[in-house]
Amino acid sequence: MNFASKWFLLYYVILGLSLVGGGTYLILKNNKCATFVRNAAHNPKPPRLLIRILKYFLFFTLPGLVLSFMPFSIIELLFTLWSLLVVYIAGIRLVRWDESRALIRAQHDSLPDLLRKSGAMMVAVGLAIFLLAYVVIK
Repeated sequence: MNFASKWFLLYYVILGLSLVGGGTYLILKNNKCATFVRNAAHNPKPPRLLIRILKYFLFFTLPGLVLSFMPFSIIELLFTLWSLLVVYIAGIRLVRWDESRALIRAQHDSLPDLLRKSGAMMVAVGLAIFLLAYVVIK
């Protein structure tokens, strides 16, 4: 197994565990997460926790972009491009925090349901990423 395959295997396992764990936490501790988001909406700056998560996700994604070409793997390249798109979209939401804050405050009643659905999607994506790890092992 070459270095790129080992990197993607490690990346898939860590990201899969993070998504499944984070999604499960969002589902089970729904009200606590909603309270955190509501409190963050009162702050003029975006939450540091979300910035850190996004930063480390980007730091893990950038080497994958280079390593997907050595040897070339379309699956890893598509996954890396998808990851960069997720970082970009989430980053835009944080850059436009004033708009996001207004949306959170306007929809504060439906926030627990939205977080529960987001947690379920995170678990599903995490399981799909575990399947990618299985493909790398094969």
